[in-house]
Amino acid sequence: MSGFLEEVWKEKRRTEELLRRAEKELMKYKDVEIMGIRAKENHHKLQFYKRDENSNYQYLHSSEKEKAIDSIRSEYYRKIQDNAKEELKLLTKLEKHLERKALDNAYQNLGKAKQKVVTPIIMPKEQFIEAWNREEYTGKPFNENSPEFYTDRGERVRSKSEKIIADKLFREGIPYRYEYPLELPGWGVVYPDFTILDAENRRNLIYEHFGMMDDENYSSNAIAKVQRYASAGYYIGDNFFITMESSRNPLDSRTLDGIVQQLKS
Repeated sequence: MSGFLEEVWKEKRRTEELLRRAEKELMKYKDVEIMGIRAKENHHKLQFYKRDENSNYQYLHSSEKEKAIDSIRSEYYRKIQDNAKEELKLLTKLEKHLERKALDNAYQNLGKAKQKVVTPIIMPKEQFIEAWNREEYTGKPFNENSPEFYTDRGERVRSKSEKIIADKLFREGIPYRYEYPLELPGWGVVYPDFTILDAENRRNLIYEHFGMMDDENYSSNAIAKVQRYASAGYYIGDNFFITMESSRNPLDSRTLDGIVQQLKS
């Protein structure tokens, strides 16, 4: 799902709520005359002036103050109503355009013969995934006496929990790399447990599993690691995901399932 499209949906919901609130307030002023009021503050007191038929402004007596205030409020809510309706039209149009994925599908829609003479500016998603999966890299080396765990696709990982996570990602068809090197500004090269491809948005996501959280030094380093990722623009729930466990609290499969569902949405 396009991150931009999600933002359009959020903005649309926000605008719909503003429209609803404006229309609710307008019900209180449905019989109020829009008087063309000008207001100014003089010695901490509000003064109101009404525009006449010659576009001149006449001072309003204090007895007409409430009418003037109601007129101003009605004018404000009507502006919110009009602007919200106009914005919703534009957002709906943009939403439909993005849902068609016209840019992403331009190459696919050419047909097989025409594709042979075109170099796509935007690589089709399936080809992008294939190219991403083919990239070779050197991961973090294992210590000689480290225990050996192998995933269903034959790669070595460092723990049983990492095997569970890797196998889950593999079964769900989520492209990932194990301990792919990442340069963090100011920190150097790190090796996240899993680098996951967000193919829709052409970006890499980070997934770290912290497996010994009852160890004081380990948990302290884990917190520092999360902070380092945040300083580099990786935020939990957006482009950064974590799971944790301790000797008394093993990896929660429900938490893993929730992360996987979010990655697939």
